[in-house]
Parts: sequence; C-alpha cells; structure tokens
Amino acid sequence: MSTQIFTLPLRPQSGAAYPQTVLSSQAAGARDKEIWALVPAEAISWHRVNLPAGLQKQSNRLAVALQSLMEERLLDEPELLHLALQPDWEANAPAWLAACNKAWLQQHLTQLQTMGHVVHRIVPEWVPNTQAGGVSAWISGVPEDAWLWVSDTQGAWRLPLEAGIRFWIEKFKSAASQQDIPSQLLIQADPAVADLAQKALRQMQANAPTDTADRLSSWRVEVATGTSRYAQAAATQWDLAQFEFAAHGSARWLQKAKRIWQTFANSPAWKAARWSLALLVLAQLIGLNVAAWQLNAQAQLQRDLQNNILTQSFPHVTVVDAPLQMAKEIERLQRNSGALSPRDLEWVLLAVGAALPAGQLISNLDFQVQGNGETRLQGLQLSESQAKDFAQALRKQGLDAQTNDGKWRIVSLRTSL
Repeated sequence: MSTQIFTLPLRPQSGAAYPQTVLSSQAAGARDKEIWALVPAEAISWHRVNLPAGLQKQSNRLAVALQSLMEERLLDEPELLHLALQPDWEANAPAWLAACNKAWLQQHLTQLQTMGHVVHRIVPEWVPNTQAGGVSAWISGVPEDAWLWVSDTQGAWRLPLEAGIRFWIEKFKSAASQQDIPSQLLIQADPAVADLAQKALRQMQANAPTDTADRLSSWRVEVATGTSRYAQAAATQWDLAQFEFAAHGSARWLQKAKRIWQTFANSPAWKAARWSLALLVLAQLIGLNVAAWQLNAQAQLQRDLQNNILTQSFPHVTVVDAPLQMAKEIERLQRNSGALSPRDLEWVLLAVGAALPAGQLISNLDFQVQGNGETRLQGLQLSESQAKDFAQALRKQGLDAQTNDGKWRIVSLRTSL
C-alpha cells in the first residue's frame, strides 16, 4: 500500500501546491493508496493529562473533559484548538495530548478536499515517546536556525539548540535521581544539522556532572531524513483525526484495518508473532491431512472387507457396489428358496397386522412387486404417538414406513440401500 503525504504549511496559502512525499509499502503487489496530512511539529503543542475512567466510549464527554482540563494550560481558548489523545490511552494514567489551531487545520483539510484529496489520517511530524519513562529528542532545522525538541515524563519542550542544550544540562543537574536520565538514547537529527548535533552531544557530555556524564557517554546521534521520520510517526499509530475531524463510514475503518495489517505483515517487532502464526497454521494443515488420511484408510478398509464378504459368498458376482449387491443376492436366494422377505406382500401384511393397534381398519391397499416392493395403505386413523410406534415396529421387521396426509408408504429397508 502506497501512502501519499501532504505537508501542511504553517501559513495557509490559497491555491498553493502542498509539498508531497510518497511512502511505499514493502508488501508485494500492494496497490491501495492512503492519503495523509502531515502537521508540522511547530504547529503542535504537547501536554500530559490524566483522565478519569468511563470516558473511553463517550466521545462527547471526552471532548468536554479535555477542554476543561486544558483551560488553564493553553494561551488560546480551548474551543479554538483541536485536541487529540494518544492512541490506546488508559484511564487514571498519564497520557499525551496534542493541541493545534482548529481553524488552520480545517482550512487545510478543506483545501485538500477541493483538490480531490480525501485525507484518511492526520499525522504529527514529531511525537513524544509514549512509553513509560520514555525520552525522545530531535534536532531540526538548518545550521543557522537549529532547534532542540525533547519529551520526557514531565512534558515536551523545544528551544533553540544552544539554549536547549544549556536548559537540558540544568535539568540533569537538578534531577532527583540519576535513574531519571536514560542510560541509552538516540538523538535524531536532520541531515542539515547532523554536525551540529554531534557537537551539541559532546558539549552536554563535557559539561554534565561526572555521574551524569557516565550515562550520557552511551548516547548517540542518528541522522534521520524526513521520509524516515514520517515512517516512524506512522508506526506509532498516532492520528489527530479525532472528534469533529474524525472521518466517518466504512472507508476509515477499512483504512485502519489495512494499516494494522501492514504493521503486522512488515514490522520487525511482529516477526516472532508472524512465525508463530505460520507454524500454527502449518501444524493445523498437517493435522487435518493426517486425520483425513486416517479416515480414508478406515473407509477403504471397510470397503475391502465388504468386497471380500461379497466375493466369498457369491464368487460369480462382479463387485460394483458390495452392500447393494449383497442385499439383492440374499433376496434372490430367499425367493428361490420360497422364504419370505421384506419385499413380499405376505411379509408386509404380517408385519402390519402385528404392529397396528386394535380397532384400526385399512380401506385401501396397493402393492407393487416391481422395484422396491412398495406397499401403500389408506384408511388408518392413528394418533401421533400411535403412528410413531407403528413406524418403529415395522422398522424392526426390515420395513420403512412413511406417512403423508393419512396415506402410508411402506418399502423394504434392504432394497432402499
């Protein structure tokens, strides 16, 4: 699945072309396309909030609760801002909240729609680390205008690079415990400021206290292009399309399902799960094949046994359908010996006479010796329980009895094989 990303300018320009980036899925044969709107990092402020239980399934109350929580933290009125919560947030636990200008975002989405682009997902350019105790850092910009972005358990902030380095060092010095400082950290840096990022890291390591410098010695700078950062932001499942900006209908659910599938199919983190699933499916297929082979072997054994009985009992018969041929040969022997069989009228009359309740009279009887030796009776007045007992009694005599609107049809069970 390919993803077309439109970067939203900080200052809307009517009719201006949006910068575009295309991400291609690694899945072979993927043809579907998804459209994202990328919100620049400068357009978003990040906040930590704690929400009470009971709001996950009540989006209307959730939006009001967020506005109430942020009323004293924001410079603008909460009604003028679009608020979005981190994915898979939990009640009574700290969660990240993104805030951006609602009118600015709405203007861009409307303009993209007039250009024929329906946005499926709104992705922030940079997101904080949502893991418990997680820290993330990013150095952006150009050498003459470089910025440091940091998120930790207390919040997220950005400052010009030099000021940000000094502020970060002061936070290290005032940390209550060295455990609050991560022992390993990859600081992402735009290619244009990669050298500055390396110098800034060495500056922090040189000016930090001795015990802190030991932990900073394992920190590294990772050069990240815009495309790689977009892919990382996508992997976090962040989506600012919430509340009034949420897309409705089956299309959005379908796109979300596709994103989940693409993550499962391609993400290295799910490699073990993919192998486990493949092994489980393979084991089930092998088990089904073994069971089918065993059933076929048992059925073939039964057929061979029936064929052997037929050939031993009647050597002159060519085996085609052993059970049916065995029944016909036995009936032929019975007829030749003068013995009665369920196909004979005398057998049927004796069985019916023994099975009928007292007082029952037959008004009409029709017997056909050809074919199944079928007997038809009329005039019986049997209750439901009497009819059931009558049919069971005839079955014990090798006869199948069926009734329809007071008319009975009786045939030999042997000939019905």
